[in-house]
Amino acid sequence: MKKPKSRKKRNASNAIIAVIIIVSISSAAIYFYNQQKMSGDSNTAQWVTSGPFSITNGTYRLDDNVFMVVTGLKPTDVGKIVVYDPKGGIFTQAPFNGTLKSDFNYFFKPNTERIEKLCTPQDLVGNWTIAFPGTSYGPIHFRVINEWVQGGQAEIKPINPC
Repeated sequence: MKKPKSRKKRNASNAIIAVIIIVSISSAAIYFYNQQKMSGDSNTAQWVTSGPFSITNGTYRLDDNVFMVVTGLKPTDVGKIVVYDPKGGIFTQAPFNGTLKSDFNYFFKPNTERIEKLCTPQDLVGNWTIAFPGTSYGPIHFRVINEWVQGGQAEIKPINPC
């Protein structure tokens, strides 16, 4: 017949397991806190807004996605979102119609484009503008800085010949 474990040994085992769990959780919390601190303000959303249109930041790094949240379009709000690159060319555009959809999300990633003569990642660096022609909403300005998202160099490639 097996001897039952003593109550002291069981309590000691439970205490050790609890300490291991607490140390693991604390270590993970410290790690994530330091990661967030090292990446600076780029992870902290500082919304830039024009009417119902908002983007999450005023500054982005190379290979960042630009996220736009649109909330509360009026039925009379009809037009298009036009994104202008630092050279003044139209990078992308998307239609909107408040009668059909009053809330939606939209995102894009500044990337090299042969048509727009954005041939190198450095061509993406600078001041960008999001405009809403045909509406009373003012433009939203943001900038892309010459700093990479970790691992982003593999995503954005120079185009040769451009």
